[in-house]
Amino acid sequence: MGSRYQRHLSLPDFTRLHQERLRAAHVLVVGAGGLAAPVLTYLAGSGVGDVTVMDDDQIDETNLQRQVLFTVADIGRSKAVVAAERVRALNPDVRVHPSATRFSTTTPPQIRGDLNLVVDCSDNLPTRYLLESWALSAGATYVWAAIGQYAGRCSVVSPQVGACFECVYGPADKVAEWPSGVQSGVFGPVCGMVGALAAAEAIKVLTGLGEPLVGRMAMVDAWSGDLTQIAIHPDPHCRTCAHRSMAT
Repeated sequence: MGSRYQRHLSLPDFTRLHQERLRAAHVLVVGAGGLAAPVLTYLAGSGVGDVTVMDDDQIDETNLQRQVLFTVADIGRSKAVVAAERVRALNPDVRVHPSATRFSTTTPPQIRGDLNLVVDCSDNLPTRYLLESWALSAGATYVWAAIGQYAGRCSVVSPQVGACFECVYGPADKVAEWPSGVQSGVFGPVCGMVGALAAAEAIKVLTGLGEPLVGRMAMVDAWSGDLTQIAIHPDPHCRTCAHRSMAT
């Protein structure tokens, strides 16, 4: 293991067993943009063994204001492929698998068997609803992060308990699509703030340390500097949760 993870092993309660759990884990990150930059960086830096990153988009100049994995030289290239290159450069021990495709219920079947956790860094609601349902049916914990203008939110849904994304926002066919960054703008640093929070939640879940945001939603307001939490409760009529325990 060498000295790479020594600062982890110097932490109270963080042992070699926890580091080995990270090395044995497989995480799917959907979206390779602003939120995914800190997520992928911290997962790789922390020693997660396998990371699959999915994104069908190409890098353009407007991304560089907040998608800090990329440089001017990357414009026109696949986000997933470039993100994988950056992860490998940071930690060659990570087995990173780029997929330059849009997530659907049929695109990731090859990773279903050994998947531990999904981090949702996507930028549209249809993908979020599909991804959450797929992750929970695969028995994987679902960590979601979302941003808009100066603010963002993050929560964790386990396969067994906790309010899911649909519990909070309602059925997919009843929710209007969120404004895109093109329409409403995105404050660059909020991607780092919320993305780092999502990475921390993922690492807590994988190691079994700390108190993941199950049944709670963290809200970050970069304009005011506020960081708040609220309790979120399962909806007994939620279609996504129909096969899960409704305990909080």
